[in-house]
Amino acid sequence: MDEEIWLPLIDTELCTGCGDCIVTCPTNALELVGSTAVLIEPTACNYCAVCETICPVDAIALPYQIVLESDL
Repeated sequence: MDEEIWLPLIDTELCTGCGDCIVTCPTNALELVGSTAVLIEPTACNYCAVCETICPVDAIALPYQIVLESDL
C-alpha cells in the first residue's frame, strides 16, 4: 500500500502575506515568497496545524481523511 503524504494547502488568493504562519512554524517549513506564504520545505512539515490555526484569513488548510471502521 502506498503511503500518502499530506501537506498544508495554501490559498494564494486569500493569503495576505502577514507572516504569522512563518513565524510560528516550528519546523521552518514555510517562507514568504513575494507576498504569499509558500511551503518551501515539505519534508520538514510535521502537520502540527499551527499554521492553520494562526492564519487570520483562513488561507491555510490541513486536510484530513476520516476513516470509519465497522465490525463485520
